[in-house]
Amino acid sequence: MNKNIFIVVILLLACTNIARAQDDDPLYTRAGFKFGANYANVTGDLENTDARIRMHLGAVIEFPVTQRFYVQAEVLYSAQGYTFDEAGVENEISLNYLALPIIAKYYFTPRFSFETGPRFATLANASDGRDDTPDEFFDTFNDFDFGWVFGAGYKAESGLFFQLHYTLGLSNIINTNVTDISSNNSIAQLSVGYLFKTKNNRRQQAEQ
Repeated sequence: MNKNIFIVVILLLACTNIARAQDDDPLYTRAGFKFGANYANVTGDLENTDARIRMHLGAVIEFPVTQRFYVQAEVLYSAQGYTFDEAGVENEISLNYLALPIIAKYYFTPRFSFETGPRFATLANASDGRDDTPDEFFDTFNDFDFGWVFGAGYKAESGLFFQLHYTLGLSNIINTNVTDISSNNSIAQLSVGYLFKTKNNRRQQAEQ
């Protein structure tokens, strides 16, 4: 799987360099950060679960491909999970991931974009509502999670941006060596972030 991730990144960067050479106007990579809220739940064999509102935050970098097409790579801490009723008591399951989304962004106007792409994640922590969560509980879940992101965004000239994403989980988050069930993550995200201007960005604006 790590080899596949490497190949995807190399192909995206190669496409970026080819298309960038075709544009007359200079385009610049911008880095920044984002944070926001997760509305997280699971689907599949785990029935009668309810969503949890958690948070995500991390760093982003936006690579220009053409004037309308960009690629945004992210490194995020994403707090997820779900709740379920256990003997009349609500039990909260926390599933916290380190995620690497690679999002293709098409700006259909100078400010608004359609966005989609793969999301790779590794499980950092898993716990339930009990005070002392055993290690066996963490082993119930797979270390790796894969999903696909769909959404839209808005980016202001200043670099401030907003994104609304939905991640459809495509891999089983349950370790089938422990229990023979299947379940997938389901995450709606509302994010706000900022992309810093590079020295070249500021120089170009000063010359205009």
